[in-house]
Amino acid sequence: MKDNPLAQSKDQYAQIIKIIEANSAVGIDAQYTHAIIIEYLSQLSVRVTKIENILEDIKEKLSD
Repeated sequence: MKDNPLAQSKDQYAQIIKIIEANSAVGIDAQYTHAIIIEYLSQLSVRVTKIENILEDIKEKLSD
């Protein structure tokens, strides 16, 4: 699994941040926060896919 997204610097999210609007009325760094969320979702997607594949393998073995 990748590193914890919270442990990465804003510079490491530069590619994601480029697509997020720089202006934010909220008192947080919206770009950085969105980059972290996107990274977490990406990691979760990979994990879910692995779980689905494992479950499919189990299902096939049980049907044999």
